Amino acid sequence: MLSKQMGNPTPLALGGFVITTTPLSCCLMGWRGATGGGIAFTGPIIFLGGGLLVLTSILEFILGNTFPCVVFGTIGAFWFAFGCTMTPAFNAAAPYSTSATDTVAGLHSPDFMNTYAFLFIWMGVLMLIFLICATRTNAVYVVIFATLTLVFVFLSAGYWRLAVADALVGNRLIVAAGASLFVASMLGFYLLVAQLFDSVGFPDPEYSAGGGEK
Repeated sequence: MLSKQMGNPTPLALGGFVITTTPLSCCLMGWRGATGGGIAFTGPIIFLGGGLLVLTSILEFILGNTFPCVVFGTIGAFWFAFGCTMTPAFNAAAPYSTSATDTVAGLHSPDFMNTYAFLFIWMGVLMLIFLICATRTNAVYVVIFATLTLVFVFLSAGYWRLAVADALVGNRLIVAAGASLFVASMLGFYLLVAQLFDSVGFPDPEYSAGGGEK
């Protein structure tokens, strides 16, 4: 009954997701000379990736949709954590920096990369669990979680190779992560358009773009 009295919050999360992941994927692939591992997108990562997904997670919880609630909540919290790590005020990278005034330099230190790669590994495991659950929804969600699993595997491997000064392989792995994230972003745009079109009365797509539980 409650779901019929409220709007569908899922497009809000999809909007935050694609506007965070698409430019970040372009950066990871080095398009137009983009560098920095996404540090230029710290604001969007925190407010769009983190804020909108966590907000949607709360709304999905209210509606009783467990799977979307967990997916949006954990991915949104990851974006908060990722953005805060790149913010000097949080001092996360300072212990790894050789400069007392340039804490951002710590983000590129071997010790930091060796350590932070473990976060990517376990995010990859989480995406794999989501992938298995998504087999009960639709094929697009399955492919999205499959590509996100690859993103985190490539990122962790890339960080570990860069930490041992293997720039050739490390950078290729980062580009592969960016390419996988770009695929997930395009599929996210597809789901966003499908749900928005449905909300304003356009013909439904061939399959349901819903999140499973209703």
